[in-house]
Amino acid sequence: MPPGAGATDAMQNFSWYISRLRSMGPAEIAWRVKGLISANVDLLRIPMGLVPTLRRGAVAGPPDFRPGFACAPASTAFAGVDDDVARRWRERLRRIADEICDNRLSFFDLEGQHVGDPPNWHHDFAAGKDSPRRLSSLLDYRDFEAAGDCKLVWEPNRHHQLVVLARAYRVTGDKRYAHKVVELMLHWIQENPFGYGMNWKSPLEVGIRLINWVWAIDLIRDAAVFDDTAWGKVVQTIYRATWDTQRKFSQGSSANNHLIGEAAGVYIACCYFPDLPNARAWRATSKGILEREMIAQTFADGCSREHAFGYQFFVIQFFTCSLLAGERTDDAFSATFRDRLHAIYRFMADLCADTGQPPNFGDADDGYVLDLGERPRRALQLLSVGGYLFDDPDLVLAADSETAWWLFGKAGQAVCADKSDASKAYNESGYFILRCAAQGSRPPVRVFFDCAELGFGAIAAHGHADCLSFSLAVAGREVLVDPGTYDYFSYPEWRRYFRTTAAHNTLTVDGEDQSESLGPFIWGQRAEARLVDWQSSATAVSVTGEHSGYQRLPDPVLHRRRVSLNKDDSSIEIRDSVQAGSAHALAAHFHVAPGWHVTAPSARLVEITGHGVRLRLASADGSLRVLAADGGQRLGWVSDGYHRMAAGHCIVLDAKSTGDAELVTRIAIGV
Repeated sequence: MPPGAGATDAMQNFSWYISRLRSMGPAEIAWRVKGLISANVDLLRIPMGLVPTLRRGAVAGPPDFRPGFACAPASTAFAGVDDDVARRWRERLRRIADEICDNRLSFFDLEGQHVGDPPNWHHDFAAGKDSPRRLSSLLDYRDFEAAGDCKLVWEPNRHHQLVVLARAYRVTGDKRYAHKVVELMLHWIQENPFGYGMNWKSPLEVGIRLINWVWAIDLIRDAAVFDDTAWGKVVQTIYRATWDTQRKFSQGSSANNHLIGEAAGVYIACCYFPDLPNARAWRATSKGILEREMIAQTFADGCSREHAFGYQFFVIQFFTCSLLAGERTDDAFSATFRDRLHAIYRFMADLCADTGQPPNFGDADDGYVLDLGERPRRALQLLSVGGYLFDDPDLVLAADSETAWWLFGKAGQAVCADKSDASKAYNESGYFILRCAAQGSRPPVRVFFDCAELGFGAIAAHGHADCLSFSLAVAGREVLVDPGTYDYFSYPEWRRYFRTTAAHNTLTVDGEDQSESLGPFIWGQRAEARLVDWQSSATAVSVTGEHSGYQRLPDPVLHRRRVSLNKDDSSIEIRDSVQAGSAHALAAHFHVAPGWHVTAPSARLVEITGHGVRLRLASADGSLRVLAADGGQRLGWVSDGYHRMAAGHCIVLDAKSTGDAELVTRIAIGV
């Protein structure tokens, strides 16, 4: 249990439901009423077996089965890849596949977790809790005490491990891996009858599982490991999963990355199994959703409207797999879809150019679609896929991408030239990158500035109260960071903390948040950010923004921040201005990544050292204090993944205002 964690509280109380209802429009309310009626009908028909059923032989089994498309290249495994790279990939793949054969999985903070023999598909292995196996429509996945953390239950049930095993079979020819795929599928079907338990609760989870089943089946298709009985059970489950997902497509305020994943699962399943009843109609409907949501949920500059970069990697994979399925079944997506996906890849590549990872803004839960050798932590390899997809050498950010090989049978293009010295204004989405290149002994510097809206749609589910926050990277390492997300369901106090304004590199007024949190995935009154000015020249770059979040205070306050980067000496100035009529307590927060040494020689100066770099953060407009993360406080903790957390530091600049005021913080960077 993390420091300061307590028992789960009643986050889903009456007021939450009222707030959630207020966030919905008439169409969404009607959809939810319809869904409630359908769920009650399911209470009767599922126990009676009155659900869609495939007739025997409706989809021919191997070797007569003819898939709609091939998921992987037909060439010899790792053909064309450098011998040392291929050997490294092969060894890593075999090691992980052998662990899976021993029923050991690694996910979130659990490494080599034994999941049972046979696996317990209903268990939260972190909390030691089983989720109920009753009808899924009766389950509340948010109720930690009753069901554990749903994400800890769902993750092994996404069945990424099946694709790893199937890849191991393709690389080694060892049928042991292919047999394990079928064994796990059949055991899952036995332990998860249709409509029962947590693993039928979320259409998104079903959609992800569909995609992984398609890839796994295709990769072992020639192994002759499916007999007629096994094939019939698997295809029956796929049919019911596809039917169930398409009838529950998310709508309204829930139509975020969930809808994209649901539609991708249905589309890919219908492309691969064109003989399923209704496959043609479901395929057309899901493709239409993907085309629409590509534009609805992203900006033209390539940023996701969810304003959560971890989820942007998630949707990139859904869109990419769907695009490939369409192209390989003569059902190409529109040029508009392709162009926007290309823009998404380019946006994320720019964000990752300095450190190899995007700044950790907004929610992140380590979600990914397929394990083809790299997960989102290997961002450059995943983004290199875009280089092959769009014939864009600027996106080839890693010398070798195993994911690209499994999708295209290609790897090893020349890595694009370093472009991490170019500042960039993403005006539409509200993000700004300030950069200066290395000069002599001075290292390269990148400042990422957030002047964006809180999040997507009526509830802004995955946004954080982080207006005018920034992150700082020096010499390719993050120094001042967004502390991340850590948790959704297990530890409600930590969930609240990591979304607060104080948990970000920005200013609090009277200890308040900029936006009003009404629950773990819903916001009430929210700060509205506005760009005031952007200037970029050969010697300096600066951005100025303001937000309205503190206008709701009894004495309204306007916060304006100007961040400037001097390219001549790599120095940074943060100028916070507040317009107010009376006295307020101001606090500017600076969160330092773990691994840096932080000292305070005086109340006006803090030094940050490590990795051959020294930063001096100084201000004459208040008192600086350094808080080291410990069990008694939350400030200073940094999470780089779901249920992972490490101790860092938080520097706080405290000041009092009696009306209008200005705080100036300067950061000098040296070696």
